[in-house]
Amino acid sequence: MLKSGDILQMTLKQNHKKYNCADIEKLAQQYLDNQLDENKKKLFNEHLEYCLPCDKKIEFELKLKEIIQKKSSHKEVTDTIKSKLSKIINDLN
Repeated sequence: MLKSGDILQMTLKQNHKKYNCADIEKLAQQYLDNQLDENKKKLFNEHLEYCLPCDKKIEFELKLKEIIQKKSSHKEVTDTIKSKLSKIINDLN
């Protein structure tokens, strides 16, 4: 038979969910794209505080995303590329 303390303990566990590494893996892309609601983001960050492997993985992914954004925003076309493209276009005609 359940005691009132048991019921309280079960209620506390249900109300204070923690994410495990599998949860982090599933939600990582949403986190990186800033698409998690506040509660999920809080739980996600709480997990990262005590799980070094997940924290390092997310840190790596954030840095990679930053590098890709910087590289893809660089839109200057060099003279060499312009001349190669011109040659290709002229050869097609």
